[in-house]
Amino acid sequence: MGDTATQPPDGGGVRVWAGVAVTDSTARRKCASGFTGNIFGLANMKTTRPAYAQLRVAKTYGPEQDGAKRFSRRYGDQLVCVRHRLNDDGSIRHTTVELVVESTPIATRERKVIALRIPATDRRSRALLLACGAKWRPKERYWLVQHLIAKNLRVLRFRVPIHG
Repeated sequence: MGDTATQPPDGGGVRVWAGVAVTDSTARRKCASGFTGNIFGLANMKTTRPAYAQLRVAKTYGPEQDGAKRFSRRYGDQLVCVRHRLNDDGSIRHTTVELVVESTPIATRERKVIALRIPATDRRSRALLLACGAKWRPKERYWLVQHLIAKNLRVLRFRVPIHG
């Protein structure tokens, strides 16, 4: 018998492979239970890869340190660090590298500055504004502060229009 699978002419769910009859449901069950490649059970079992992030880090090397120089030659400026990770019983060491794969500028929004006129009796709000970096404009008699800070301090009710 050859290594070819044949389908019965009636379109049934039984295949014959190397002289062995296998139903479609058996093949699906074997695939779901961990077999790969040949669905008829003649393939290797899946090997489970350890979750490398969960392994214990034994050593971390920067790109210029002795344990990372060969990786530095290989990956160049992209290399951030090299880590040696050990499995649970410490019998296997996995070497992992951290690489920079993309660098993009961050588009920040312009922070909107608003004016607040805090009553002289509200010393607590004045102290909070000062601590948050608000600027006092004595000529206009108001505070300049970022809108987000004023919102978080809950002092938007004191908002006034900015002059000139």
